[in-house]
Amino acid sequence: MNVDCLAISTAWNLQDGSDIKEKLSEIKSIGLNAIEIGYNFSTQRLQELTSLVSNMDIRVVSVHNFCPLPSESRINRFATDYYRLSSPDKQERRKAVDYTKRSIDTACLVSARVVVIHAGVVEIKRDYVRALLNLYNEGKLNSRQYLKAKDKLLKIRQLESRRYLDFVVESLQEILPYACSAGVNIGLETRYYPHEIPDIKEAEYLLSVFKNRGLFYWHDVGHAEVNEKLGITSHRDYLMKFADCMLGIHLHDLKGIDDHMAPFSGDFDFSKIATYLHGGLIKVIEAHPPATRQQIREAVNRIILLMRDT
Repeated sequence: MNVDCLAISTAWNLQDGSDIKEKLSEIKSIGLNAIEIGYNFSTQRLQELTSLVSNMDIRVVSVHNFCPLPSESRINRFATDYYRLSSPDKQERRKAVDYTKRSIDTACLVSARVVVIHAGVVEIKRDYVRALLNLYNEGKLNSRQYLKAKDKLLKIRQLESRRYLDFVVESLQEILPYACSAGVNIGLETRYYPHEIPDIKEAEYLLSVFKNRGLFYWHDVGHAEVNEKLGITSHRDYLMKFADCMLGIHLHDLKGIDDHMAPFSGDFDFSKIATYLHGGLIKVIEAHPPATRQQIREAVNRIILLMRDT
C-alpha cells in the first residue's frame, strides 16, 4: 500500500499531556509517514515535536494556524479563533497577523509547504447561528421556521460582511509576502459556521485579489458538507469552483452536522470527492478523538483504493 501521498493531522492523537514520541509512533504503526501539525501545541511541546519528526523520518506537509498557540487564551473562543484576521480591533488584528507569521516560521522550520488558516468571522450575534443549528438538530430542516431563521442570518451576515472582509484583505497583504519569502503557501480553509469567513463568494473574491501571490484554496470535506446540509452552499460548488487553485484537503466524516469523525465512519459519500484526489493535492486525514486506530487504518486503506479507482 503506497501511503506517501497521505498524511494525518496531529489533532487525532496528540492531545495536551500525551507522550509525543509515543503518539508519533502510533501514527507510523498505521503505515503513515506524514503529518499536519495541528493548532494545539504550546511553544515547548512544539519544540519537542519538531525535534522528533526528522529523527523518526516523518514528513510535515502542512501546519494549522496558530502553531504554536498564543500563550494567552481568550474566554469563549476556540483556539484557532483567539485572534482574528478579520477583527475591526487593530490590536487584535496585529496579534492575529503576528501569530500567523509564527506559524509560517514553524512551517519553514519543518519544511512544510503550507499553513492552513481560518480567515475570521462576520461578527453577528451568535444567537442567530445557534438557532439555525438547533433547528437542524431538531429535524426541522426546510421547515418554515428553519427557512426564516436561515434567511435572517444570511441577510444580516451580508449587510455586515464587507468591512470584515476588507480587514482580512489588509491582514493578508502583510502575511502573504512574509509567507512567500519563506517559501510557504497559505491555504484558505472552507469554514463550518455560516458566520465565518469565507463563504463561497468571499473565497472567490480573496483568491482573485491574491491570485499568484501565494494564497490557495484548502478544501475541508466536513465543513463543505455541513454547508450543503444547512442548505447554504452545495458541496460540489466548492469543488468545481476552486479545483484549479485547490492546494490541499482535510478528509473526515460526519453524522448530521457533527464532523471530524474518521473517514467512512459517518454518512458522507466519499465518491463525491474521488475525482479531486489527484497526485499533487495535499491530503490530510483530520479525524479527532474518539476515532480509533482501527478506524484510521481502515480509512487509510479505503482512501488509497478510492484514489486508485479514479
